[in-house]
Amino acid sequence: MTSRFEDQLGKALMCVVFGGIAFYQLLLTVGVVVGRAHVEMWPLVLASRGLGLVFLFLVIVFTLRRLPPRDAAEGIEPRVTAIAGTFIVMLLVVLPTGTVGPGLRVFSTVLVAAGTALSAYCIAWLGRSFAIMATARGLVVEGPYRIVRHPLYAAEAITTVGVLIANWSTTAALIGVVWCALQFRRMHHEERVLRAVFPEYGDYACRVPAILPGLGLVLGQGRG
Repeated sequence: MTSRFEDQLGKALMCVVFGGIAFYQLLLTVGVVVGRAHVEMWPLVLASRGLGLVFLFLVIVFTLRRLPPRDAAEGIEPRVTAIAGTFIVMLLVVLPTGTVGPGLRVFSTVLVAAGTALSAYCIAWLGRSFAIMATARGLVVEGPYRIVRHPLYAAEAITTVGVLIANWSTTAALIGVVWCALQFRRMHHEERVLRAVFPEYGDYACRVPAILPGLGLVLGQGRG
């Protein structure tokens, strides 16, 4: 069972971190608007930046308004995995990466924009049940969660593929592999907690695939 102190501390840290990211994203968005004549594909880049701001806004709002935890994964590993899975792709900002041609840049930007829009949609449905850590707050089985159990992770995968393509290199590929492993581990932790708290989750997991519609993939336990 997660403590109230841990939950409040996590809430404060998330708001600070995501608030800082949102401010940086806002500066980048303003930069695109001001210097659009010097930015390739500026309408597409602007759309991607704007969707990123919407996503971050929803993360902050629902973090502030989230339901109290009913249970959470025990131990340090689920917490480290959740944090690493959330932020590991940001390593591409500081590590050496490759460059791609204009065609792949367009394709990667479209993927980032589409994945971000879908992520915002999923968070809007999660609402006050949203959390980064493997925590049971409320059970959401409607909207995109009627199609797959982990639509937010699926949407984030689209965004991540776009980011990896834009920064393609051996380093980026390795980060992508680690990111996938972390996300599947997060799903496992989340489903264990949800099954323990919500008896109806087992039936839901039997009816709804984990990641891809039409694919009867049972991870054993997840949802994000």
